[in-house]
Amino acid sequence: MHAVILRYLDQVARVGSIRRAAEKLNVASSAVNRQILKLEAEIGVPIFERRGNGVRLTPAGEQLMRHTRNTLAEWRRTRLEIAAISGDIQGEVRITAIPSLLVRVVPRAIKAIAARHPNISFRVIDADPAEHVEEMRAARPDIALIFIDKRHRQYEIAARLRTALGAIMRVDHPLATARQVTLSECAAYPVVMLADAWLLDAASENEFVRSGAQFNARITSNSLGVMKETMKAGLGLGFFTPTGFVDEIMSGELVHVPLAEPGLAASEIGLFVHRTRSSAHHISIVADELKREFKAVEEEITAMPRRPA
Repeated sequence: MHAVILRYLDQVARVGSIRRAAEKLNVASSAVNRQILKLEAEIGVPIFERRGNGVRLTPAGEQLMRHTRNTLAEWRRTRLEIAAISGDIQGEVRITAIPSLLVRVVPRAIKAIAARHPNISFRVIDADPAEHVEEMRAARPDIALIFIDKRHRQYEIAARLRTALGAIMRVDHPLATARQVTLSECAAYPVVMLADAWLLDAASENEFVRSGAQFNARITSNSLGVMKETMKAGLGLGFFTPTGFVDEIMSGELVHVPLAEPGLAASEIGLFVHRTRSSAHHISIVADELKREFKAVEEEITAMPRRPA
């Protein structure tokens, strides 16, 4: 029902190259280029600025791209609603999440949904900082599980997970029995540090800067799996909410000690749902299941031992 040029435009804009877009679309690059030239002739202005290493949208192209993506999104939504009338709830849900929720909350939600709605599929993004910002700015995720940020106006916050940033370490660490610790106290020991500040919320990042603590970073990484294993091995302590460490804390392998700095006393992770897509059957089903998982993990965190026995 919709001209193939819309898919061509969308893909070229995403990858910034006619050749690479054609490869992803599995068509000849000459066919993509021909369709673009034809449309540019029809509307009377260039859509893309041709450059030596690719293409980028012109101001007119930016305007056309908004129409293109709105049209494609509305078409996908309409097709899914037609399928849902017959009881066949299907569709892909694009989720962006911080790493601590990708190890527990997201997999459990997907497992529960798959048992009831096998035709719902998922695209789960653990994006690097630049991609994460671009994902939200371009409103690509249907659902995002990230620290609360009121700048994401295209999304509504459907649920909140209240937790606290703390120092996570082995139970035999010298600081493990403390009721709370300061960043300066932690700086006296080796730490495993986040490579990217985007894994913390803005308030936490500022608090780290204001503390003036000089950390001895034995390992720097943006991989939660790597950092978790190094902490379990006693190679350093790390700064996280307990969300991604519930099993290890409950089993006594690791302990979460709250940080004393006032700006780190509380942190909120939001369940962001795209405002105009939230009514789609498959997206609302996933959002509802994630709400349940938010509540479940919050209860688990509340039940965790605060200090090792």
